[in-house]
Amino acid sequence: MNSPTKSKGVLIYAKNNPDFNYVKQASVAAAMAKYYLGVPVALITDKNELTDDVSQFDYVVDWKSSVEHTINKRPFYFDGKAKLINWHNLDRLTAYELSPFEETILIDSDYLIQNNVLNEVWGSNTPLMMNTNTRLPSMLQEHVYELVVADGFPRVHWFTVLYFNKSIQSENWFKTAKFVKDNYDFYKLTFHIPYSYFRNDMVAAVASHICGGMEDGFMKPLPVQQINSYPPDEILEVNKGCITLATESWPVRLDQHNVHIVNKGQIEKHYDRFMELYT
Repeated sequence: MNSPTKSKGVLIYAKNNPDFNYVKQASVAAAMAKYYLGVPVALITDKNELTDDVSQFDYVVDWKSSVEHTINKRPFYFDGKAKLINWHNLDRLTAYELSPFEETILIDSDYLIQNNVLNEVWGSNTPLMMNTNTRLPSMLQEHVYELVVADGFPRVHWFTVLYFNKSIQSENWFKTAKFVKDNYDFYKLTFHIPYSYFRNDMVAAVASHICGGMEDGFMKPLPVQQINSYPPDEILEVNKGCITLATESWPVRLDQHNVHIVNKGQIEKHYDRFMELYT
């Protein structure tokens, strides 16, 4: 799996909103990715809106879309209260065209890498990899909504992290995913998707189901676990290769484990500490 390729790297989308500084989060994610994986990192953003330092990125790809096609309103919990916020995540399926790499690991801006295990994907014969299993930091299993779209239908695909290469198979999957996105209302009804808002995870699940001949198993898993930390989890301490979280169950130390910090404001709160350790 480690044969050389023309180019390989990590890709992150980031566009700020009034509630979160996604570029700042992405800078932390980029610094950690470069530290542990030793590969370049590209940022996809609207350069006209940039006010943050982007020195952590080896490439900055300019991308603009009309507002109506990029904003996805979703609830987020602040101090236990839900608030509808703008999520600029509807352009994620442009990654195949916009990535400057032959092989790409696409990650969310709030996905923090703490080991080098993802390096195992480079040179793989598998064109795409994404996890369909997930757990919480306290080792507990996710709610059933995060496991399957609906009983008897596809397993949820965690678009938090996706490996893909430039190949016909990958290109076809992205084309299928775009078709599902463009006809999301139809597929939401057909597959009984339980969310009122748009989710790339569901698009990925349905696209893989279609590409796999209406059966699960098309998408192969990544060599790392999908660990999701949700609000009200908070970061208690940050050390090299180790993040300690205050969870609803008990404090959890994630030592050499990658983690998806959904309570993304915590990354901004500890920005200085992360950058001190990884730059």
